[in-house]
Amino acid sequence: MKLRHPLCVVILALLVGLAINAARAEEVIEAWRGSGFQSPWSVSVNLTDGSCWAAGGFGDPGWVVHLAEDGSELLRIDGIGGTLSVNPSDGSCWVLTDTELVHLAEDATDLLRVAGFGFEYIPSVSVNPTDGSCWVVVRGQGEVVHFAEDGSELLRVGDLGGAMTVSVNPTDGSCWVACRYEVVHMATGGTELWRGDFQYPTSASVNPTDGSCWVTDWTARQVVHVASDGTELWRGETLGSPVEVAVNSADGSCWVAQGGVNDPGWVVHLAEDGAELWRGGGFEYPSSVSVNPTDGSCWVANHIPGEIVHLAIPGWQPSVFYDVPWYFWAFDEVEACADAGVVGGYGDGLYHPELAVTRDQMAVYISRALADGDENVPAFTGTPTFPDVPEGFWALKYVEYAVSCSVVAGYPDGFCHPGYQVTRDQMAVYVARSICDPTGEDGLADYTPADPRNFPDVPSGFWSYKHV
Repeated sequence: MKLRHPLCVVILALLVGLAINAARAEEVIEAWRGSGFQSPWSVSVNLTDGSCWAAGGFGDPGWVVHLAEDGSELLRIDGIGGTLSVNPSDGSCWVLTDTELVHLAEDATDLLRVAGFGFEYIPSVSVNPTDGSCWVVVRGQGEVVHFAEDGSELLRVGDLGGAMTVSVNPTDGSCWVACRYEVVHMATGGTELWRGDFQYPTSASVNPTDGSCWVTDWTARQVVHVASDGTELWRGETLGSPVEVAVNSADGSCWVAQGGVNDPGWVVHLAEDGAELWRGGGFEYPSSVSVNPTDGSCWVANHIPGEIVHLAIPGWQPSVFYDVPWYFWAFDEVEACADAGVVGGYGDGLYHPELAVTRDQMAVYISRALADGDENVPAFTGTPTFPDVPEGFWALKYVEYAVSCSVVAGYPDGFCHPGYQVTRDQMAVYVARSICDPTGEDGLADYTPADPRNFPDVPSGFWSYKHV
């Protein structure tokens, strides 16, 4: 038996989604560590170029610095400091000091200043890149204020006692606010969408891809993942005290800075489902983390020793499908299939790896693989082979091409039954017929199955023993 398209084995077995899940190890390296920064408190990545803005101190002797991806200093501004948020749409940066809100252009030109708020220690600011506006926590007054790009006040919401941090979702303009004992999700106009109790939440970070939010609960020493409607998706224990969390919108994972003045400092990377991917020490009170979704890296403000650290993941790449992140057990195979044009997502842009494969879908995958891409699957103009796959059926040309390659055959009743779910034994038949040369049963004529057989539940008399 000659083999044809040997990669079809991996491709088709993958698509059925019946392999055993396996953990994937992660390697994180320190791409750059810079020292000499006085009490760095906040970092914010510009995803368009991978650079990072950092700030330290509040007021004098505060500072703001802009670092290139490799850590080289692009500019430094002394005299202002606090917490900041970058707008990737224009490279500008909003800095919230203890007395005013400052908007800086990418070249550090002062665009505007809004004063007179009397912010208390550790305020928070979050920019919405879709309209250039920003949300600000006025911690001492228990308020969140929404400013337009020109500094005009759009909205002010009170009744947020102990409001600490804010995170904007650019897809719908809503924001999440971590308060002293609760987390609040509100719409652009201030309408409250959800409010949930926490012990002492210090940070919230929203994932614009699905609207969910990660929360660090300092007192409970936990990290919590909640859906956009507040449904709790995951809650996990941590070491030390979690300070801040930052979501990677490309894969749904999050980075957590944890450890206070008296606790060991750690930075932890969690998968979307809460599984720990990596944990690294060597930090003393890491106060802020910011993720670059284009390369998966993370910037850390290491507060006490005065350091900025850039952590990278060698070989990381964003996934084609949000629900198949880089740490998913079949990430490489799904990506390869997508690159080869064998698979595509659903209308919602997701892959849905948990769904079973039907016979018509299997015909599509097989035909694309055998024809080396969707564009090479020929149109069908003859009389349909099966009455339940008529003209106009979405997968007609794929079913007919698979029939012409002797890979797909109908049931004894003469129907294809395209909506039937494909089982593992049927999958083996499709794959075996696809990879032999010539395709079909003729290509398997001289094949002798393994002896002894590979699987005790597939005896020699089993209908698809040879194919398995």
